[in-house]
Amino acid sequence: MKFDLHLHTTASDGTDTPSALVSLAAEKGFELLAITDHDTMSGVREAQEAGKRLGVRVISGVEISAGGDTEVHVLGYAVQKPEMLVQMLEKMRNQRSQRMRQMVMKLNDLGIPIHLGRVTGLAKESVGRSHLARVLVEDGIVRDVREAFNRYLAPGRPAYVEREKLTVSQAVRLIASAGGLPVIAHPGQNHGDAFWMKDRFAELKEAGLKGIEAYHMAHSQQQAIAFARTAKDLGLLVTGGSDYHGTIKNVAIGDGMQYWKTKEADLERFLKAIPESEGL
Repeated sequence: MKFDLHLHTTASDGTDTPSALVSLAAEKGFELLAITDHDTMSGVREAQEAGKRLGVRVISGVEISAGGDTEVHVLGYAVQKPEMLVQMLEKMRNQRSQRMRQMVMKLNDLGIPIHLGRVTGLAKESVGRSHLARVLVEDGIVRDVREAFNRYLAPGRPAYVEREKLTVSQAVRLIASAGGLPVIAHPGQNHGDAFWMKDRFAELKEAGLKGIEAYHMAHSQQQAIAFARTAKDLGLLVTGGSDYHGTIKNVAIGDGMQYWKTKEADLERFLKAIPESEGL
């Protein structure tokens, strides 16, 4: 079965609408997807409706940015009580909006005349740095999104603004309390090898962690295998996904899983952990 458990739409910082993303995936032969937009689940219903028309199972999901100075992303799958997340996700999106206003002001102070409305106009609901990066590219300030982050938007760069976040444990507990499956996303991305030792995952398992996204574009073969081994040692699910964002990144649906030799068995374990009706 062709599947991808980490996808973004225009509900956050992807460039494909939920229905367009599902249509593209169906054309490429995918049978199972998970929509995991940043701090919002607003694109899930549209994607699931498109999935029913096109014969693609779409699992609900969300990706929460947590962790303070060292950012960690936590995926939440098959949330059964979304109302428990609504207030917190809305607070997170408001923080994103406030942060974007401050980042645009910093760029203006640097002599770069970016207008806030152009940035927020790209975001259906959850605005992020990639939206600002796209405007910088459109205006010829930088050549591409990577340069936008490296020059202006990454931590330590002149237009970067930190925002208040949940701790990783809080994000895991929030998803678990809402009946979802919390999974650490791409743990090897932007972190040194010593950051994610087995003890750290074990502590989060006590908080309700259910899985590790071992297979991702940011992981080398060695990292992917190591994270998968850690997950299995701790009795956690092994997941994977492309982290597809559309045209904003050079990543296709299904990328990042080429080293996954046990994907069918791991997917079966994942599907057994969520309600049978999810996405049907």
